[in-house]
Amino acid sequence: MNRLQLERPRDITALFRDGLGVYVRNLPVFLAVGAGIVVPVQLIVSGVGLEQLTSGYDPTPSAAQTAVPTVVSFFVIAPLVTATCIHILRAIETAGKPKAGAALIAGFEAFTPLFLAILLQVAGILVGLAALIVPGVYLTIRWFFVPQTVVVEGKRGRDALSRSGELVRGFWWRACGIVIMANLAAALPGLVLTAPFAAIADAADKQVFSLIGSMAAEAVTAPIVAILSTLLYFDLRARRVASEV
Repeated sequence: MNRLQLERPRDITALFRDGLGVYVRNLPVFLAVGAGIVVPVQLIVSGVGLEQLTSGYDPTPSAAQTAVPTVVSFFVIAPLVTATCIHILRAIETAGKPKAGAALIAGFEAFTPLFLAILLQVAGILVGLAALIVPGVYLTIRWFFVPQTVVVEGKRGRDALSRSGELVRGFWWRACGIVIMANLAAALPGLVLTAPFAAIADAADKQVFSLIGSMAAEAVTAPIVAILSTLLYFDLRARRVASEV
């Protein structure tokens, strides 16, 4: 049984050891949920909407062609992957046998409240970024755990943002450092996966190969960030409880 205790503090080493360990041990499940979310969304948005299924290869895409998939990843893919990964981690904790199908269903059921909370989150961050950048960076970390507060604690709207901020209070720099490290940990396999597909797309002059590489990379890496951020969320919850005793 691959059991996992979620509700406890972890130092950085333990967080990455446990997070990457559970990812590797349950790799088929995490890849299945990653692909189950990334592939249909990006096929519709980038493949059909941006015509990448039929267009020639463009090594220097326009700002719009880059921005649209990024926005979709932030608003749709990342929250859904996080929600499904939370359910997988809880299944591992309680039963040790996560199921991709059940996690995907639970993730999609959580999407509406997640999306509404993230709209508020993004609006606040954009206002902060407009105010000399630094406030936007601060709010990005302060509200980073909105998906977890929605899925785990049932918070909605502004309450989800407030709860995330409460957890981060006093631990902002620690949370910021770990969030950066988590994204860097996911960036390397992403680059390894996208590079050969980009080369094939260039040689064949077909953008679809680059799209395949991007989808594969995101399906592999999005669960890594979701797992590590969720373990950090439970770490902060445990530290918050300990600090209030």
